[in-house]
Amino acid sequence: METLIALCLIGVLIGVVIYQYQRVAREAQETAVKTELANIRMSINFFRIMNNRNPESLNEMIEKSVMLPARIGSDPYSDSFFKRKYLMANSVDEKGNIIDAFGNCFIYDPVRGEVKSSTKGYETW
Repeated sequence: METLIALCLIGVLIGVVIYQYQRVAREAQETAVKTELANIRMSINFFRIMNNRNPESLNEMIEKSVMLPARIGSDPYSDSFFKRKYLMANSVDEKGNIIDAFGNCFIYDPVRGEVKSSTKGYETW
């Protein structure tokens, strides 16, 4: 009888832990999507400032680089330049499209310069 009670208690505890883990994992994915969208939107704005147009696709921002001035050293004559991509592709699918934390592609509108997630329930973020 004691063994049965102990097994029931362990089962309840495992159920609670799994539920909490799934909730925390979902919140982490939502935070990642918010952060990714904010970074992509800032990159689109920066691209627009530097090129006087919206990028044709998100892949264009992954491929193109921008050269910016940088100061190396403390004297006023040590200026230099550094070259960086507009957007770094951290998570991409087999076609090279940027995907969100849920594994779905981002949707980009080149006319308006807007990006959103294609994950159901997160399209309006």
